[in-house]
This record gives sequence, structure tokens and C-alpha cells, in this order.
Amino acid sequence: MNTNTKLPLKKFYLILISCSVIIFAASLDVMFRVKDIQLFDSWLTQNEITGNRADLFSNYVSLNLSVFVSKIIVPVSFAIYTYFAYVKIRINQLYVFMWMVLNLGGLAYTIIEFNFASPMYYLMILSYAVCIMTLVTLVDDIRANKSK
Repeated sequence: MNTNTKLPLKKFYLILISCSVIIFAASLDVMFRVKDIQLFDSWLTQNEITGNRADLFSNYVSLNLSVFVSKIIVPVSFAIYTYFAYVKIRINQLYVFMWMVLNLGGLAYTIIEFNFASPMYYLMILSYAVCIMTLVTLVDDIRANKSK
């Protein structure tokens, strides 16, 4: 009885595509935020920041890029690990549990942002939901492989 299961090709593609969509949506979102001067001005007024605009804009860009990296770290690592799980290693219930927890955390981090005006916000939530549902269906494949 083998406890490790080969990752099905269809689910492999679903995971990679949804992770790619999350990364793409986060990239577009940060690009829109950094390039829109009105968002920068509203950030200044909301936080009541005064000073040299060039330095403040540099800080604004750095802050947005830091948030961007923290948003994409889970999908990037999930996609890379899934690729190696498909090509070299196999998956088991620990794989599903670990990535389920990390994806739920990424989904919660995205939802807590409350960026209702951005269509990328909804696209990232939908893509996280696809990742999570794919992981849930992998449990059935693992259990079916155990019974063989």
C-alpha cells in the first residue's frame, strides 16, 4: 500500500493556472496603485503625511511593493512546490493540509484588505477559491489511491 499519490494532470493545471491568475492580478493591482497619482495623494491625506513629495513617493512605492511580495509569496511557493510534486515527488494528505492552511491564510489576507473598488480583488478571491477547492478534491484522489 502506497501512501503517496501521483498528482492528476487536470488538477496540476488548475493549481498552476489559478496561482498564475493570483500573481497576475496582484501585479496589475500594485501597478495601478503605484501609477495612479490620485491614489498617492489620497494616501498622503489619509495618513496626514507632509514632506518632500519625491521621498514620500519613494516610500509609497516601497510600501506597495512590500505588500505585493507578501501577497504573492504563497501562490509562488505553492506553484513551484506543485510543479515538483507533479514531476518528481508525489503528494499525500500532509501536502493537502499544509497548502490548505497557507491558501486559507492567503485568502484571509486578501479578504481583509477590503479593496472593493478593484476588480483584481475579486479575481484573486476567486482564484484562491479554485486553489482551495482543487486541494479539497485531491483528498478523494489520495484516499482512492490508498484503497488500491
